[in-house]
Amino acid sequence: MSWTESLGRLASQLTTHKPSLYPTEELDDLVDIRIGKLPVGGFTGEQLPYAHAVKAGLHLFNESLDASHELSQMIENATGSYWHGIMHRMEGDYSNAKYWFHRVSRHPVYEELAREAAAFVEESTHANVGNSVLRRTFEKIADGGAWDAFAFVDAVEQQVTVARDETAEQLLLHIQWLEMRLLLKYAYARSGGGGLLVEPR
Repeated sequence: MSWTESLGRLASQLTTHKPSLYPTEELDDLVDIRIGKLPVGGFTGEQLPYAHAVKAGLHLFNESLDASHELSQMIENATGSYWHGIMHRMEGDYSNAKYWFHRVSRHPVYEELAREAAAFVEESTHANVGNSVLRRTFEKIADGGAWDAFAFVDAVEQQVTVARDETAEQLLLHIQWLEMRLLLKYAYARSGGGGLLVEPR
């Protein structure tokens, strides 16, 4: 089975799932094996690291942090650093996540992510968030402006370690899902992929 066909099946299976802010184990061991077997031998030059980035992203959708980390740490571009940062944020190593987001600098998906996150939060029940720190974060996201990866790390840390607010949890999960879908689409496009990998929401 070709890369595109195998990848399409995995992506359609995984990208409807909203990964946890703090996963404890992968969703499906067999899916991890299938992602690992996706062939990248046909990729050369600049396309190869993006093919690895697609696989790193799929592993994170499967909540398999170690497998994603193994790939992202060998991808020497902003997209590899981005997956690396998300992985550390999901494992609860927030200072390390920020280190990798510093290496990302301004990623091309930030602009679309800022728009999508703002539209989502504007239509949400963010006013019902009990934690004042998180409520202010959501208000800032809803106001628009540039995406702030560091503020989002802080918000996830606040939720996981302090707030445990049910409404905030759902909002953060959805924004993380938007972020991961956009980054996966970007990596796929840069790997030379054609057509839709991630179905429209």
